[in-house]
Amino acid sequence: MKATEKKKFPDVVIAPELNKYDNVVLFPEKLAKAKEQLKKTGLPKLPCTKNSH
Repeated sequence: MKATEKKKFPDVVIAPELNKYDNVVLFPEKLAKAKEQLKKTGLPKLPCTKNSH
């Protein structure tokens, strides 16, 4: 457990081949539905804490 706490970077490496999807919407229907839900309900209000700024 102590060995993992010392790491500053995750063990996950993302393949550079996936960069071609950076600005591509893969699921436009889901994106449209999510935008509509945000218009209706808005973002949740989170309580401010001392360390949030």
